[in-house]
Amino acid sequence: MNEIELKNEFCSYPESLLEAWKLGDYSMLTHSNASDYIKEILTFKAKTRIGRRFFGEAYVASKIEMNEGWYNSFKWLTADKWISGHRLEPKFEKPFHNALMKHIGPDVINRLQKNTIDFYNRHKEKFMDRGRYKKPVAPDLWLIDKEGGFKFIESKLPGDRTKPHQIAGLALIVKYLRVSVPVSVSIMHLYPENIDPMNLFSEFYSLA
Repeated sequence: MNEIELKNEFCSYPESLLEAWKLGDYSMLTHSNASDYIKEILTFKAKTRIGRRFFGEAYVASKIEMNEGWYNSFKWLTADKWISGHRLEPKFEKPFHNALMKHIGPDVINRLQKNTIDFYNRHKEKFMDRGRYKKPVAPDLWLIDKEGGFKFIESKLPGDRTKPHQIAGLALIVKYLRVSVPVSVSIMHLYPENIDPMNLFSEFYSLA
């Protein structure tokens, strides 16, 4: 089996957009070509948690061309309801479940969940975060391109760290989904336009 490639990508953003987002101006996202689902769920969440939360995934979604786009705020790598479809909230969970069934299917998701839970149980000690064990999770964005390929992207603003359970989720997704559809996984590191990225991401640019 080929090695799994986890891409580290870098993207600058205007600080004025982040400041506007903090003040409740979501036009950067709502006037973009992101999917209606992403626009609706991220603006809904941003209104309930005022600040810089959700800006990263919103900015990335506003910049990437997509045929469909979904926000992964759900634990579909491990929770039974994402196979059964039972007790789903209608506004955001039900459409997301429909997309899972349409593009991936219950058999593949069932296999992915079994392998995810098995992996977690075998390596549980590696997934301790702030005093709690955290199961592998899907990244922020699931984008489907015009050819039907999947892009899974975790966005990180300056100061944010990628956690082991997030990296594990990316690896498990690409390992068990790419047999039936082209899949790419990446971490998108965002930084302000007026900041030298070398100062923020020196570990990625080191030649040592």
